[in-house]
Amino acid sequence: MKNPQEVFNSHMKAVSTLNPSNVMEDYTDDAVFITPDYTYKGRTEIFNFYKEFLPKFKSFDFITIKQETNDNVVYFVWRGKNEHLDIQLATDTYIIENSKIKQHTFAAINN
Repeated sequence: MKNPQEVFNSHMKAVSTLNPSNVMEDYTDDAVFITPDYTYKGRTEIFNFYKEFLPKFKSFDFITIKQETNDNVVYFVWRGKNEHLDIQLATDTYIIENSKIKQHTFAAINN
């Protein structure tokens, strides 16, 4: 069984593949993903978000500002850019249960 930090590491590795199917391996079937624009519920809605969003991450240069794990919560603050995105500041929070992402929040400032 993976601990929350290992789940986060797996998630980041999956994101780097730009393959939404790989990313979904880390989510529970009933996961909730909250963004400023929409709350995605369940694997199908979250998959559709990643299917549209991940291509924008090609050649993305992530810069970690802070990453901390406390019990089952993983907090991640970052920035970065590529030809599609110029993210000045972003934050993700993950709630991990039974080695899977149960809840995830995300917000970013994109220029």
